[in-house]
Amino acid sequence: MAVKLGELLISQGKITAGQLEEALKYQVIFGGKLGTNLLEMGFLEEEDIARILSKKLGVPFMESAAHFASIPEEVIALIPRELAVKHQVVPVKLENRKLSLAMLDPSDLKAIDELSFRTGFIIRPMVTPEVRLLGALEKYYQVQRTARYIQIIRDRIPSPPSAPSRPVPQARPVAKAPTPRRPLPTPAAPQTTPPPQIWPDADVVDGLEEVDILDEVLPLPEDEPCTLDSISSRLSESSDREDIADGIAEYIGQEFPRGALFMIRGGNAFGWKAMMDGEEIARFDEFQIPLDEPSVLKTVAETGSNFLGPIPRTPFNSMMLQEFGGRMPETALLLPLFMMGRVVGILYIDGDSSGIRARIGDLQRLVAKAIMAFEILILKKKILTL
Repeated sequence: MAVKLGELLISQGKITAGQLEEALKYQVIFGGKLGTNLLEMGFLEEEDIARILSKKLGVPFMESAAHFASIPEEVIALIPRELAVKHQVVPVKLENRKLSLAMLDPSDLKAIDELSFRTGFIIRPMVTPEVRLLGALEKYYQVQRTARYIQIIRDRIPSPPSAPSRPVPQARPVAKAPTPRRPLPTPAAPQTTPPPQIWPDADVVDGLEEVDILDEVLPLPEDEPCTLDSISSRLSESSDREDIADGIAEYIGQEFPRGALFMIRGGNAFGWKAMMDGEEIARFDEFQIPLDEPSVLKTVAETGSNFLGPIPRTPFNSMMLQEFGGRMPETALLLPLFMMGRVVGILYIDGDSSGIRARIGDLQRLVAKAIMAFEILILKKKILTL
């Protein structure tokens, strides 16, 4: 059986079993490769990750990030953008008809075969950390990185010059208002009474057997609306974090004019999924604001408490609302996703005050179910890894 990366890291004394377990939780919640999460958490350095991956996969690694700084144009042109994006690869050098490729997955033999066939060269795969490869894909192929990977490079790794990322829109400064904090009531679970069953008269039932169903074409049932019960089933069967986010997004997109999921990591709030008027907001995962300036996201992330009320007029709140069309809502509800002893995500909903207040209980249960879905994924990850 192949040795797992986590086992190699522990056997080499690079991390402890406890650090690996924390990184696995982090990976389930925030996504990305295990090495990326270890780097982000400060448990490993970039070179440690590359060397261990090289040993695990039996391929050479990029010894210096400077190799990505000035790859000749004629080398980049050897791999079309479509293939670079499809297989997450960047050509590094061509020597004696051997093309060295930095690859996200150097063990992908099908990708290597296709690239060799398309280029006519012998492919020499090379290991590089995920954050470095994504930076090179942006630099040479204009593949936009998410805010997360830009932040890791900025905070953890000195980078060679690269193509500028999509600028964060600057909000127009507005007068700061005190943050109105209203205690969020925790209503008792609403008492739901099943609808009464209407039984047809006995003579109608007796006559059903005389109906020839082939003589009548019945309309197909319409798609049933997404309910808390149906989302519960979907969350319980989630295979990854994106399944969880998609289920939540579908529910809030159906029930509320605007809603979003934010991830809280490394002193920043990152966009994950957002819905407006039933449609997903494109490129929301590029949104990012720091949590060292006043905002409702900062308040919820730091206190771990719920927020219900109008959005205060601060620059970073305005920046957040611009992602939803810029309209100031009557009332917003923010609920924290609390895991690993801290807030890792925030569910945001806005709309009319009475409508939101009537649904607080449902939304609290939705958040609780999402947390349990994450915990199930973490347990599965541990079973497969530890």
